[in-house]
Amino acid sequence: MDGEINMDWSKAKNILIIAFIITNIFLAYVLINSKNTNAPLVGDDFIEDVKAFLLEKNINVGVDIPKDIPSMPLFRIKYEAYDPQDIANRFIGKNYVTETINGNIYYINGNESVTAKYGNEIIYENTSAGSIYNNLTPKKAENLAEKFIKNKDFPDDDYKLSFISHDDGVYYIEYTKIIDSHYFEKSYMRFTISSAGINRFERYWIESAESEDSTAVTIMSAPRALLKLLAMEEAYDKTIEEISICYYLDLEKHVGASDSSNTIGGKATPAWRIILNDGTKIFLEDN
Repeated sequence: MDGEINMDWSKAKNILIIAFIITNIFLAYVLINSKNTNAPLVGDDFIEDVKAFLLEKNINVGVDIPKDIPSMPLFRIKYEAYDPQDIANRFIGKNYVTETINGNIYYINGNESVTAKYGNEIIYENTSAGSIYNNLTPKKAENLAEKFIKNKDFPDDDYKLSFISHDDGVYYIEYTKIIDSHYFEKSYMRFTISSAGINRFERYWIESAESEDSTAVTIMSAPRALLKLLAMEEAYDKTIEEISICYYLDLEKHVGASDSSNTIGGKATPAWRIILNDGTKIFLEDN
């Protein structure tokens, strides 16, 4: 009996391996072939084939797949840098105590705390309990977030709401930097908001972006880019809710940092920005 089970499992593993190899051979063929042809892969038949292959990983496409392939300039971006004491005064006043954690100074006043992590990322928290805002709705939560941004003396005309979700009375909101109608990633203002008010705020923001018009690049087609999701488990069993072109700075690839630590800036390149139904962001670049 055990021998039969082992044999069945061995056969199943072989079938899975063969299926994986076939999928990757197809993906490699499409990617290589599309780079060696003058005919971009944006036709209706090819798009339907892409959708079918995505469905094999239970990746559903809930929006139209763009067919345009624009030529776009590169951007040299610079991140904002903050003076920690200035941030403390703006967020929690001057009556604070300090505590150093992992090399970052945290300023604490009662239930509120703030730090300028690595000098370029603001993290504010408020642990106050209670219920100030009853019957909180998405619009009310968004209004609280935008009022907070304005009260902290940040510009209110360089961002766009990019994600909002709700779970057990708590709203999670994210804004992204906008320049020339394009999202610039990675940049964010993230909020956690409950009936108690603003529980958490994070800001990692782009101060400036200068285009390099002489180095325009043509982005790969969206259908071809989506094939890369076949090898990304974080996209399996989910639905694509948004596909758009953005500018993206991969910190680990281009700067050598996995987070915001000591990141001054770098070169942002065009990429396809994929938003999944659980809020996951995936950026698909030419390699």
